[in-house]
Amino acid sequence: MDLLLIRPPDPMQHVQLLAHTRPMNLAYLAAYLRNHNIEVGIIDYEIKAYSDEVFLKILKEETPSIIGVSCMTPTIRNGAKICALAKSYSREIITVVGGPHANGLPIHTIKEYPSFDYLVYGEGEVTLLELCNSIRNDGNKESINGLVFRKGEEIIQNSTRKLIEDLDSIPFPARDLIDYGTQAGHTSRGFSNKILSTELFTSRGCPIGCTFCAIQKTFGNTVRFRETSFVEEEIKQLIKDYHFNHIVVADDTFTLKKDRAFELCEIFKRNGIKSWSCDTRANTVSRELLCAMENSGCRKVAFGVESGSQRIIDLAGKKIKIEQVERAVHWAREAGIEHIEGNFILGADPSETIKDIEMTRKLMHSLPWTFVSISIIVPYPGTKTYNIMKKKGMLHDDVDWEDFVVFGKPPKWHTEHFSSKDLITLQKKLTREFYLTPKYIIKQLMSIRSWLDLRYWFVAGFSYLKWFLSR
Repeated sequence: MDLLLIRPPDPMQHVQLLAHTRPMNLAYLAAYLRNHNIEVGIIDYEIKAYSDEVFLKILKEETPSIIGVSCMTPTIRNGAKICALAKSYSREIITVVGGPHANGLPIHTIKEYPSFDYLVYGEGEVTLLELCNSIRNDGNKESINGLVFRKGEEIIQNSTRKLIEDLDSIPFPARDLIDYGTQAGHTSRGFSNKILSTELFTSRGCPIGCTFCAIQKTFGNTVRFRETSFVEEEIKQLIKDYHFNHIVVADDTFTLKKDRAFELCEIFKRNGIKSWSCDTRANTVSRELLCAMENSGCRKVAFGVESGSQRIIDLAGKKIKIEQVERAVHWAREAGIEHIEGNFILGADPSETIKDIEMTRKLMHSLPWTFVSISIIVPYPGTKTYNIMKKKGMLHDDVDWEDFVVFGKPPKWHTEHFSSKDLITLQKKLTREFYLTPKYIIKQLMSIRSWLDLRYWFVAGFSYLKWFLSR
């Protein structure tokens, strides 16, 4: 094997209340490299149990020349440990790191973890291909855009690579290399990971530029679209070869171009997609579009709202209005879409006050949501929020990269008006007020149509109570 791509273990991978998805980024890299005669494998340690002994056995059997790890901020330490173990097995193995954390702090990351030989930042396909070919041929690494590496005691960061203009030049992701074993939680809230589902990307990037979002460090404030005919070919493959029960459209904003969204709805419908879900924005939908989505099998739409305070929405760079949120949610309910989710963030801007949070509470209770997600701000490296909070001394001295999770750990940071403990108290209070009401519980019990639904709601309910009663 030339290259072994790895998703390291996530400290939150067993949490039932969180969404857990497949490593589609690795599947795209693998497909692109295979098209250029590089033999690739994928190990997903969010599915497969990790142990040093088993990993060393894999290295002995597969003999990869290069190991690549894709790391979120909470998994960067585990990625570095895996690469260090590979180095201890054979100094000949080359290690490469990529992913959101590497994009947020490229120089810092390679300095902090000496087990990484190279770091790929920006869009990874072409950079990783050029690096693999350069390693094969002992070529010059300084000509590879999007690469960070060591040269003696010096750290070299090459120029940024331009984004791939034609997304259709990238082959369909190598789903045959993905482990579809059962994960905890859900693919998207309301859909158990017991069903066979997959993520589908019809575009890359987001032009909005929210202050808390790390995607800009990879794609900038740009969005590129795949041709709808190319998307349809991938959908046909998903049905013919994999028989998926549900598709999660993983675009940052599915309805960014309304005409294109209508066209994709027609494609879903004529190809027999019975169930799909998406994330989108309140200002990019219409009543007619939401009806077309429901008619083509859309069972859930999630809106990123973040706050009920227009002041906080504006400071966070969301570029939406409260009135647009209210219209969009009512339109989605009128269209008959089964699940409507609102995603909110406590501390979406660090200046948030109790008055702002009260506005969020009112918006949560005034609209017909099926689900709300109330997370605490996570200042991901590379975001404007991270820079602001670090500059103002809001990150605690004992903060560790594994603490940068949206759920399940006390935040190791505070905002201008709320301590870490305050944020947790507010999160639990708002969540309890929405979910623990007789009206909500009865409504969801009456919506159950199968044993799978019953099991999902039982596990989710038990996990919620366990979290709520915990410290």
